[in-house]
Amino acid sequence: MRKTTIGVIGNAARPGVELPAELLQAARDVGRGIAEAGAVLVNGGTGGVMEASAEGAQSAGGFVIGFLPQADYSHANPHLDVALPTGMGTMRNVLTARCCDALIMVGGGVGTLNELTIAYDVGTPVIVLRGTGGWSDRIELSLIEQRWLDERRTSEIEFATDPADAVAQALAAVSRPRREGGLVAHLGHAGN
Repeated sequence: MRKTTIGVIGNAARPGVELPAELLQAARDVGRGIAEAGAVLVNGGTGGVMEASAEGAQSAGGFVIGFLPQADYSHANPHLDVALPTGMGTMRNVLTARCCDALIMVGGGVGTLNELTIAYDVGTPVIVLRGTGGWSDRIELSLIEQRWLDERRTSEIEFATDPADAVAQALAAVSRPRREGGLVAHLGHAGN
């Protein structure tokens, strides 16, 4: 039986930048909640929110997959069960946004915003954890009717007040019908 996959998107670690302890703790709590629910955590596999969420999931006996932007394992955080060195750079954002059953957004910069817009286009449910800074605290002001990224009203952006609420909403969103279309893949002859 296929397991539910919940992606966690948010601030990456950058040299010389210390992420707030509250942000990292929120990410750990989200990761722990995903694992306790029996879902698989998927993220970008490197540091910051990705590492903290992976650490939280593993502390609860969970399973973690990371889509690395690099073509090798050198930037993989130590809390991954499976590290996939895509060599795709930020293009790997499509993998997390498209392949997960739902996403939880914790803080975030431009890469996180990119993942959010891809998820919206393909219909992947996104739960934004309020109070974690970055785009998680700015995006609501940019939305149409405080829930849509554009007039197509593709996939409602939802908001949570704490990590447990975010995980519960993500799990509930998995069972809802998902948008068809968006980012259509060219299958070539192999897809016939």
